[in-house]
Amino acid sequence: MTVEGELPALTPQQMEVLRRFALLEAGIEEVRSSLAGSFDINFEPEQQTATGLSQWRTATSHFRIPEPGIVITREHIANALERKRFGLIAERDLVVWATVLLLNDAYVWDPADEDLIADWLNDISLNLDAS
Repeated sequence: MTVEGELPALTPQQMEVLRRFALLEAGIEEVRSSLAGSFDINFEPEQQTATGLSQWRTATSHFRIPEPGIVITREHIANALERKRFGLIAERDLVVWATVLLLNDAYVWDPADEDLIADWLNDISLNLDAS
């Protein structure tokens, strides 16, 4: 078992890729490449379960949680939704974006809008089509 203090910190370059990803200026492949070995995320294809179709999303972090974290605000969500509305990103990109923000411990919600941000990200991640 590894104690969090023994985990490596994210490099400034990795933090910058995560900041750019939050603004949808970097894609998931750049995140995967930059954080290889530090953050792994998998999107399994939809599978039929007893309760209907289900898609599995898993993430594994091998880094010390940064202090301060990258603050996600309602402006991040507005930017993402606007990009989707104008066709600049696909629905799948929006789902991947929201899921990574939820599962990567480098991100924190703006305390002024914490519940709103959590609700929107969960709704996008779980209720839109990631196929």
